[in-house]
Amino acid sequence: MFSLDEILKKIQETGASKEEIMIKIEKKQKDLFGLVSTEGAAYLVAKEYGLKLQDSDKKLQIKDIVDGIKKLNFSGRVFRTSNVVEFKRSDGSIGKVTNAFIGDSTGFVKLVLWDKQVKLLEDETIKLGDTIEIANGFVKENIYGDTEVNLGRFGSIRAVEDLGFPSIEELSKKFFLPTETRVRIKEIIPGNFEIKGTVLRVFKGKFIFKTCSICGSVMPETAGKAACAEHGEAEYNPSLVITAIVDDGTGDLRVVFFRELAEKIVGMTAGKIDDLDLEKRYEAIEEKLIGKEFLIKGRIKKNKMFDRLEMIASDCKDINIFEESKNLFEELTKVAG
Repeated sequence: MFSLDEILKKIQETGASKEEIMIKIEKKQKDLFGLVSTEGAAYLVAKEYGLKLQDSDKKLQIKDIVDGIKKLNFSGRVFRTSNVVEFKRSDGSIGKVTNAFIGDSTGFVKLVLWDKQVKLLEDETIKLGDTIEIANGFVKENIYGDTEVNLGRFGSIRAVEDLGFPSIEELSKKFFLPTETRVRIKEIIPGNFEIKGTVLRVFKGKFIFKTCSICGSVMPETAGKAACAEHGEAEYNPSLVITAIVDDGTGDLRVVFFRELAEKIVGMTAGKIDDLDLEKRYEAIEEKLIGKEFLIKGRIKKNKMFDRLEMIASDCKDINIFEESKNLFEELTKVAG
């Protein structure tokens, strides 16, 4: 795995300046709606310069797994799985997909299993609680900014002897139990939090991005054609993304709303917004959001390129004046003793 600085140095060896490279990385992130990490965008820019970055074959701790890594090797414990979902491909064939969540003491990652790979869980070749070893996987970010591992054609997965990873219960408690705490924006740090604030600004953009109808991944457009990295020129669905600035009086924060949550806060479907031209989209969304106060829950992460904290929203609701007054009364009662 290469760090951002290492990738920059390698690209600079081609004669490009750091400023030129960073502009291209920023543009790449914008072209992909900010849905890839800075490192992932840097990998794509390096490829445009004709560089093929070979990743290390050493095993990584899960906290070090980032978008763009190929030939990924790591171990961890299976502590959670999702239901198997069947879907119909454009050629009429039926596919399957499921997710296994793998954790170690440093973090967790979602392993996406497709078709024949699903049988590993269905047949309990791999089961909850097992310590597994992944070889030759590859990493990408999903539309929510979360890291996913795929096996592809050349990856493999196998159960190995217990290596002393935390138990299912410990991993579930650490990574999946609700932990959103209400905080003021000026006190925000990486993690899961709830904020109360007012939308001051909505960023202009296309608002609509294309996602693969099979796997839900973003489909970048090249020469006017959208293609999924895993499934090629598959059918796509329009998906909505809204980026806004929320202020609570102590500071402001960039918040990103995706898909159903974005549709919920504006009261419009992605399909309906897709039918509007760019300016009409902005006007419709701005009218719905500017000046409106929300309670927003989500994950705070650091945008390395701009050195700032941002929130990926997971839930959003209107302010309940009665409930907020009750909470304030309880807080004042505690302070007063």
